[in-house]
Amino acid sequence: MEVGAMQAGGAASLLSSLRIGILHNPGSGTNLRSPSAMHRVFGDHPEIPHRDVKDPESVAQALGELAAQEVNTLAISGGDGTVRAVLDVLLARKPFQRQPLLAVLRAGTTNMIAGDAGLHGRPDAALACLIERAARGGEDLGLVQRHILRIDPGAGQTPIYGMFFGAAMISQGVEYCKNKVHSVGLRGEIGPGVTLLRFAVAMARGDRDIVRPVPVSVSIDGAAPTTNDCGIMLVTTLERLFLGLRPFWGEEDTPLHFSFARAQPRCWLRALPGILRGRPNRFMTPANGYVSHNVRRLQLGLDSPFIVDGEFFSSVPGSPLVLTDGGAMDFLCLR
Repeated sequence: MEVGAMQAGGAASLLSSLRIGILHNPGSGTNLRSPSAMHRVFGDHPEIPHRDVKDPESVAQALGELAAQEVNTLAISGGDGTVRAVLDVLLARKPFQRQPLLAVLRAGTTNMIAGDAGLHGRPDAALACLIERAARGGEDLGLVQRHILRIDPGAGQTPIYGMFFGAAMISQGVEYCKNKVHSVGLRGEIGPGVTLLRFAVAMARGDRDIVRPVPVSVSIDGAAPTTNDCGIMLVTTLERLFLGLRPFWGEEDTPLHFSFARAQPRCWLRALPGILRGRPNRFMTPANGYVSHNVRRLQLGLDSPFIVDGEFFSSVPGSPLVLTDGGAMDFLCLR
């Protein structure tokens, strides 16, 4: 949902009085390659508090300090994993009396969240532009609202918050991308694009050394569970993935986009163009092994690793994963 910069009420009313605080992860992809760029912006604006973060504990401490300084806008200079760590603290611990606006910079490696709901361009230039427009009363700033995934691993474990969940080929592809693609310098959206091509070909060939089927049971919105060998499974609240892909085509008015392809689906290469664009064609049918819905609640029986915003997690044996809507957050964009 887009909200214009001049619209009154709700989060939009904060645009005229932004109090920015910056979370900076120096170990994130772009920051690591250009360490001095962001520090020049920090030096130009010493009045704006910034905190370096490197792990969940430092993120929690930094957010507590910025909340005490009455910051109402968080500029996040980090990758998808840093954003996920911020969401964990904001939604589980709630250090702010009112949830801050989020300004996500493209400072990581893949930057999928920033590509959909963040500030485009070089992170240092985008941050400088944000600060300048905030000083002009929020001129030419807008808001994008996105829901947040809540993943309950079961067995009394702490919920995980994020914006993209993947299993089977998705988690296998992330592992391949980190180990085989990023290591040769293919970063940004190119790395996942190369990985997608590699795995799409492997899927067409039925190469189980590359795409390993994962048994999974799925219950959608309380319905009776179904069990299949899964080839692809994703759940996201983003409206755009890397390279502008939209591999979801559910029509329900609910916030979680869920897509599933069973292992060795029929007509894979003919279905693939429609899958990537989210435009159903005659091959994308449940009978051929393709399902996509917008849902409120998913319960998964999954005994293999999964990823949330590029980070790996392990399932708890015998405990279902439950995915629900964790609430909505407001993200700043440059108009």
